[in-house]
Amino acid sequence: MEKLMTNYLHEFKHCPLPAIGSLQLHPGEAQFVPGEKRIIAPVPFISLEDNEVPVDGLQQFIADKQNIAIGEAEVLLHNYCKQLQNLQAYEELKLENIGSFYMDENGKLHFKSSSLPAAYFPDVVAERVIHPDVAHSILVGDTHTNSTAMTEQLLQEEPVAKSRWWIAATVLAVAAIAIILVYYSSHGTGQTGTATKLETSPAQNTYRTP
Repeated sequence: MEKLMTNYLHEFKHCPLPAIGSLQLHPGEAQFVPGEKRIIAPVPFISLEDNEVPVDGLQQFIADKQNIAIGEAEVLLHNYCKQLQNLQAYEELKLENIGSFYMDENGKLHFKSSSLPAAYFPDVVAERVIHPDVAHSILVGDTHTNSTAMTEQLLQEEPVAKSRWWIAATVLAVAAIAIILVYYSSHGTGQTGTATKLETSPAQNTYRTP
C-alpha cells in the first residue's frame, strides 16, 4: 500500500488521506547566490495538509494497479488511514523512500519528509550571457528602455557632437580677420607702430648782435 501511495504522490503531486487530510508534494524554490555566481537547485519536500482532496482518483489508481474492484481499493485505503490515526505518541509509520508519519504527544499526526541526497540536486553555474544582437531592458535615470534603442540614440548624437568643433573654430577665425582688417584700415597699411610725428618750432635768439 505504501508503494502505491508513493507512486501516486509522485505522479499527481498530492495524495488524499480520507478523514485525515492530504499529502502535498512541493517543488521547492531555487536560490541565486550572486557573490558565488551559482544557483542552488530547488529541493522538493512533502507536507501533510489538513484540507482533503477528492479520493476517487487514488481509489481507481489502487484498483488498477492491484487489479481489484473499486470497493476493495476503498477498503484498503480506509484501513491504512485508520492505522495512521491509531499511532501512539512518537510512533512512526514510514512511507517508502519519501518520509514517515508520526504522532506527537497531543495526538496530532505529522509527516516528516526525508532528505534526498544532494547529488540529485546539483548547483548550477549562473554566468550572465549578453547577446549583442538581442535587446536587453535597461534603466536610464527614471526611464525604462532597452539596449537597442539606447545604442541608436548614442549613434545619432555622436556625429552631432563631433561636428560642432569646426563651427567654433570658424567663428574665431572670422573674428580674428575682422579685428585685423579694422586695425589696418584705421592706422594705415604702412605703419605698424603707435609713434606720431613731432613738429619743431624755430629756436628763439637768446642773445643780441652788435
